Amino acid sequence: MASKEQLRKVANNCSRHRYTFDDERLRSSVNPYGYVEKSCENCIHFTKEHECDIDLVDEILSNLAMELDYDEWK
Repeated sequence: MASKEQLRKVANNCSRHRYTFDDERLRSSVNPYGYVEKSCENCIHFTKEHECDIDLVDEILSNLAMELDYDEWK
């Protein structure tokens, strides 16, 4: 399972992220400045089982890892 930080990075790189209408999930994503941070945890595609119902978390994490590898070789 991805960490909270990874879920934020995935959401920030996901074109399919859509905020949920679940107030509890949104409240848990508020940063110290009072803004809702984009995360898989507050996306309509994130299930109660903590999985992406369109299976994008692993794909996006892999793409981010490849970008990091590429940056190291530049």
